Amino acid sequence: MGNIKNMLNHLTNTDLLLKHIYWFYEDLNIEPRKEHYGLSINYSDIKERRDDFLAELLNTIVNWVYHKSKQEKLFNDRLKDTDFGNAMSFIVNQAYSKFRPGHPQGQFGELLLFNLIQNYYKAIPILRKQRITTSLGHERFGADAIHYKNEENINVFILGESKCYKSDYQFNKAFKESIQSIIKTFNDLDKELDLYLYDDFIEPELEELVKKYKQGKLENIRYELVCLIIYSENKEVLDNRGEEIIKSKIKKLFKIDVTQ
Repeated sequence: MGNIKNMLNHLTNTDLLLKHIYWFYEDLNIEPRKEHYGLSINYSDIKERRDDFLAELLNTIVNWVYHKSKQEKLFNDRLKDTDFGNAMSFIVNQAYSKFRPGHPQGQFGELLLFNLIQNYYKAIPILRKQRITTSLGHERFGADAIHYKNEENINVFILGESKCYKSDYQFNKAFKESIQSIIKTFNDLDKELDLYLYDDFIEPELEELVKKYKQGKLENIRYELVCLIIYSENKEVLDNRGEEIIKSKIKKLFKIDVTQ
């Protein structure tokens, strides 16, 4: 497992993105009794840092599409025929070309999920955007995220689903659909990995591990299921008393939304 542990170097750096996210733990008294986190765009005094949040999220797109060794290869190949700036622009443009037009909500949620799983769970992605967009069927119906980490010699597979709604307050609908979706993802995992593995969708560093999983040779396996629900709160949180009051309102509304 030494090489797997070294792959933590492949985690996306999310430090700047997380500066613009306010997150908190909340015991919601719902099953399963796992860690439930609430998140919102961060505030500085009474100013919501939405633009900075979106800018930093977009800055992670290249890492969502290409792992670091692939980025380096693309850059060096391009640099042979052009200069530094043009080579960088080429990689960014290639990454953006992987996005399907007309589906901004789903891809926004998938990108945020990709970053949050890496940050909170320190789990590297088995699949990336670059891999799964070569098949429209896989991208449209497959898992939003499949990540892996080795934790005290336990092989942990983290399956993630995101639900994103731009209209105001659809938490209840999103919560129900998210639970249904993550259960389906869990049930379909073995069949899905079959498709990815034999069509060369798996990250190169993890191919051998996934083969062992499929052959029943991988021991000490645990699954973690993660749902990310994104919605627009329709109740006012802005308060001229400042950041701490605003954040206390956000926490209160989050608990009401989830438990009502």
